[in-house]
Amino acid sequence: YTQYGIPMAIITFSMTCDALLGGRKTVTRRDWKPSHMANWQRWYDDGKHIHDAYDQIPIAGGSKIAEIQLVERPYWEPLNNMPEDDLDAEGGMVDSLEDFCELIGLPPSHEVAVIRFEVVETEATVG
Repeated sequence: YTQYGIPMAIITFSMTCDALLGGRKTVTRRDWKPSHMANWQRWYDDGKHIHDAYDQIPIAGGSKIAEIQLVERPYWEPLNNMPEDDLDAEGGMVDSLEDFCELIGLPPSHEVAVIRFEVVETEATVG
């Protein structure tokens, strides 16, 4: 995705749109390839901290629902090291790490990208 010829990063929140827009979701864990994570870390290092949040990928008809600002450099973390407080920060869909791992279909030992952010703007047209 580009805007004015500048590559823009987008991230989708299909399962947690309401939590994101309600300010309850402030972290997301993603099973990214190392090359994709390297892009996000480079963008962060280059001062590109604001990214577009979509309800689903644009090619599937997704719409921009918000802009998020990274509050920390993205990092790798095994799921079993996830702080308990992050269950709520992930959108509050489940009550335990075991349930979270089941929800996303990954074992507790799996290392994922951790993206911490705050919502800086929501789209007024969100219905």
